[in-house]
Amino acid sequence: MITIVLKVIFKKKFMMRKIFASLLMVVFLISCDKDDQTGNQESNNPLTESLVELGIKYGSEDRQFLDLYKAESDCPTPIYFDAHHGGGNTSIPDSLVNNLNAQGISIISWESLPTISSSEEAQTGWDDAELMFQWVFDNAVTYNLDTSNMIIGGSSRGSVLSWVYGHRPNPNVKGLYMFNALPSTAWAFPDLWLPTENVNNESPPIYFVYRREPGSSTHPINPDIHDPNYGIIIVNKYQDLGIGDKAILVHSIGQTNNTDKYQFLVDFALSVIETCQ
Repeated sequence: MITIVLKVIFKKKFMMRKIFASLLMVVFLISCDKDDQTGNQESNNPLTESLVELGIKYGSEDRQFLDLYKAESDCPTPIYFDAHHGGGNTSIPDSLVNNLNAQGISIISWESLPTISSSEEAQTGWDDAELMFQWVFDNAVTYNLDTSNMIIGGSSRGSVLSWVYGHRPNPNVKGLYMFNALPSTAWAFPDLWLPTENVNNESPPIYFVYRREPGSSTHPINPDIHDPNYGIIIVNKYQDLGIGDKAILVHSIGQTNNTDKYQFLVDFALSVIETCQ
């Protein structure tokens, strides 16, 4: 297996970490992506009920709900936001909950439209994101959340839901963690929106993880709309803006022994946020 290093520096404490990108799908229509079955055991949380609240409504529509996994802490906790690849599903692997909570990081897994197949649906999803984040700011004290320390994540459909808010100049957003991000259908409405339009000089550090190899969208037998080349377009935009050291892309994890899409998240999170622990 061939490995390459793409980008490795976010902060001083991350400069010493070498992140290797191995050579090696996301349904943006996105109801369920077989490649998102990463071997993660997604089940109900392992925490006490006092630290977990499921199905919290952030809006009046049935689709507008979130799950909250609070890290136990005497001070407000940073937040990792996860937008799932498949609509209606907010499940989070127990291992991720344990690992992030152990570092003093709370998790919010939120939901919106089950699929996004048009620019109108994309706009509805972005509006939901605005509403969800506003709910978090309004309720931060109640849930002991540090809204000045946020990492925004998303898989496939979830990467699109999170994209616009994540790139808005906002010092509270410390990083983006995206799996199988920006599938081919995210680029299907160039007259109305292109993901590159949101990238700017103040875009936060971004970490892309892909299951397949670059060029997988044109594979003659098993094409995949989650082609790492779409993420590479964004990495190149970061480089053009002079912030290339803030972009990492790892691909081909499906050809490795560890296919967990969250395997880099804890180290990335600790490199871009400050916890009170």
